[in-house]
Amino acid sequence: MKKKILIIIGIILLIAIPIAVNFLLKVNAKRMANGTYYAVNCEKYPDAYVVVKGETIQFYNIDLNATYRKDQLDSIYMKQNNENLSFDTGLTDEELLELSDLNNMFVNNPYKYDPEKGWKDGTFVYLLRCDGYERLFGLYLLYDSWNKTITINNDQLKITFEKK
Repeated sequence: MKKKILIIIGIILLIAIPIAVNFLLKVNAKRMANGTYYAVNCEKYPDAYVVVKGETIQFYNIDLNATYRKDQLDSIYMKQNNENLSFDTGLTDEELLELSDLNNMFVNNPYKYDPEKGWKDGTFVYLLRCDGYERLFGLYLLYDSWNKTITINNDQLKITFEKK
């Protein structure tokens, strides 16, 4: 009788331990999993992909400036020109153009993100803020550790990249 109980407990542990380890790895995955993530259902950039290595992320075959830069700059100019706000970057238009170059931040060079700057947005979902100068410019990335997807979480164009 004891032998049967020990065998049953052993079988349960053999099944339960790998499931628990897999679940814990996916729950605590603030860091994006290393690998290549390909754009899913994106007509504008069908060949776009993202490479994650350690705590760096780099985009390929995509023009982030064409998609996101104008709205970010317009927001800065609107705040600076609003008399009711005391908002001034102290930067010239040329400096703002240079600092807002998202392609330089994310496409031409790998971007080192800080997983501690992110916050949990669901059971397996993390929102990571990847920004440049004084947090004026950048991207918000939604990382789903269960489905292994990265989504650019901006209003202009939502692009999801999936690890294959």
